[in-house]
Amino acid sequence: MKVKLLLFCLVLITGSVKAQSSASLLQEIQKSKADTGRVKKLLALGRLILLKSGAGPKETDSAYRYMQQADLLSIKLNDVKGRANAALLAAMISNKKGDHKNGAALAQKGFDFFKSINDKPGMAEAYIIIGQHYENAGDDIDKKIAYYQQAVDIFKQVGLKEREANTTVGIAELQTMQGKYEIAVKNLQVALAIYQSIGFKNLEQLYDLMGTSLVYLGHIDEALKYELMAVRLMEAKGDQSSLMCTVYNRFAVCYYSLHRWDQALIYYGKALKIARKYKDSISMAVIIGNEVLSYYRLNQPEKALGKLMELKPMLYLFTDPQDQIERYYYYCLVYTRLRQFKMAKVYLDKMEVLKKDAGPQITEIQRAYIGYYIATEQYSKAYPYLQAHEDYYQQKKVLQFLASNQLSWFKVDSGMGKYLSAIKHYQRYKMLTDSVYRTANDKHTSFLQIEFETEKKNAELQLQAKNIQLLKDKEQLQRSRVTAAKASRNMFIGGSAMLLLLLGVGYNRYRLNQRSNRQLRAHQNEINKQNESLQMLNNKQERLIDEKQWLLKEVHHRVKNNLQIVMSLLSTQSAYLENNAALEAITESQNRVRAIALIHHKLYSTDEVASIHMPSYITDLVHNLGDCFDTAGHRIRFEQLVEPIQLDLTQAVPFGLILNEAVTNAIKYAFDSDGGQIVIALQLVGQNDVMLTIADNGRGLPADFDLKSASSLGMEMMKALSKQLRGTFKVQNNGGVTVTVEFEIESVRYNTEAKNAYEKGEPNISSCAGC
Repeated sequence: MKVKLLLFCLVLITGSVKAQSSASLLQEIQKSKADTGRVKKLLALGRLILLKSGAGPKETDSAYRYMQQADLLSIKLNDVKGRANAALLAAMISNKKGDHKNGAALAQKGFDFFKSINDKPGMAEAYIIIGQHYENAGDDIDKKIAYYQQAVDIFKQVGLKEREANTTVGIAELQTMQGKYEIAVKNLQVALAIYQSIGFKNLEQLYDLMGTSLVYLGHIDEALKYELMAVRLMEAKGDQSSLMCTVYNRFAVCYYSLHRWDQALIYYGKALKIARKYKDSISMAVIIGNEVLSYYRLNQPEKALGKLMELKPMLYLFTDPQDQIERYYYYCLVYTRLRQFKMAKVYLDKMEVLKKDAGPQITEIQRAYIGYYIATEQYSKAYPYLQAHEDYYQQKKVLQFLASNQLSWFKVDSGMGKYLSAIKHYQRYKMLTDSVYRTANDKHTSFLQIEFETEKKNAELQLQAKNIQLLKDKEQLQRSRVTAAKASRNMFIGGSAMLLLLLGVGYNRYRLNQRSNRQLRAHQNEINKQNESLQMLNNKQERLIDEKQWLLKEVHHRVKNNLQIVMSLLSTQSAYLENNAALEAITESQNRVRAIALIHHKLYSTDEVASIHMPSYITDLVHNLGDCFDTAGHRIRFEQLVEPIQLDLTQAVPFGLILNEAVTNAIKYAFDSDGGQIVIALQLVGQNDVMLTIADNGRGLPADFDLKSASSLGMEMMKALSKQLRGTFKVQNNGGVTVTVEFEIESVRYNTEAKNAYEKGEPNISSCAGC
């Protein structure tokens, strides 16, 4: 039974950079000068981001940006080596994106740069990146190995031993993919010797690959040892990277090969947890497939089927025929064990369609047919597949699959009644299993036992060392106690003398403190009296302020009442008039008085007695004018665009009269019977200036209208009131009449004048409306 090993591709990155976080590298880049040092740091940051576990499109784009910055700076500095390394990083990015053709061209560009300056290590790194753009299958894998080997030769020539060993391990992994396990083991042994010669400690990747190759060669005990060393090294570091997922899976495969399927499931579970963490769907599918085989071996086909259902949504990930055969094989096995032969036949037929592109996976098709024909008792049909399977693994010398095939042959011969031949095949099966599994299990048990005993002895030695150290500590403690007792006696005598001296000094300080406390209490009493006086003054001032506020409100209330009386008198007077012009004048005067009265009403009805909130004032004034002239009946609409501006009384009165006059004129003269719209806008212009705009869409002014010669009472009032506001007054004929008044807010102007007067040493005399 063949379980799937997760393959990791060794990323043999160019250059050697000390281990740093991306944050610290970015900090160094920001502080660095625009020189070759910055180029190296930019490239190092790009590689770090690109090769981070779980890196996706976002990280790839970030790596590309840093590569571009490095390349541009290299061009500016004429740094050929920097340009070469930037080209290699660009090639790695293209490879990550799946654009292998462009990646290979960029890697070749980097190689040409290195060659132009005779940088041999750089040329070796370029060979590696060029090789990485070939696929891990068919003729491509041989080309990839050839490029890696050229890099190894250069590293060996220039004495870069760590890079030589790294690349040799990369070659061994590719040979593992090819099924050349013996050659792979030899290369790994060479790499291990190099690592040991330079004291290199991070050997987990090498151990893992060694274990993988030894599993396929049938040396399960040795494989388990190496995988165990890889697991321990990585667990000691707290490694939870995607590489840890691969190592756990391969460790589980060792247990699977030893028929310890329950133990294998434990480590498959650990591997699957990491794969899910990184959302690595391919690895998840491979591991779940291995779990299927373990449950199948444990004769738990229902659980195996449950895992297959978990695997089913991931089948779309596998487009390569060999990978598809691998998955269909799982389904065929489980459905055959469940005796659901129709379903098993469905997946047999799917494998048959892919047979011409099966490659090494042809063995799985063979095993699927053998299992199916044995289960359905079609024994004679199994013979061709048994022989083909035997021939393949005789050539590969993989004992575990030869043993499995002999057992299947025994079952077929028994079913056919060929008992003599069946016995021979069974004996062959026992011989192979004895040499592979039983010996391996015995060695494995011995290995673990020796390891346990060693750890136990080490623990006992450590305990003894602790006990010896404890006795030494006790002896040292006794000596310390004697010395401490002598020191305590001497200190007691000296301390007694010091105590008497301190008591005398302390008593003297006590007397001085008493005197100081009496003085402080006297000062505190005086301060308390002053605070009480200040509090009384504050309370009195607050009462005066409240009274002032009340009086101001009362004044505004009375002024408003007086203005109401004036309006009532005007209304009474109008009852005795029959002249329309006189009545109209009376009405307009009432509206003007009402505009002023509304200001005083606003001042006494709110807490703010110094200024008027213009949005609410304008709304009330327009509402009053609308009621007076029945604008609803004349179909006149109002629109207000008013900002939250505050004006004090001196400006609010002329402002209100101007607004009253302009709106009244628009209502009376602007529109025909169809009605129209009046827009009132109040806006800040600049920082301190205010602009009032009253615009209508009526018939407009006569063609010969001249503002300077206009002599109507309303127009004269608006011009005079604008001067009182120290503002500018404009009337324009633009699709109707637009009246504009622009002036400065009084409080801002007054403060500016006061400041200028103070700086000149002059008294501040401010003019205001009504002064």
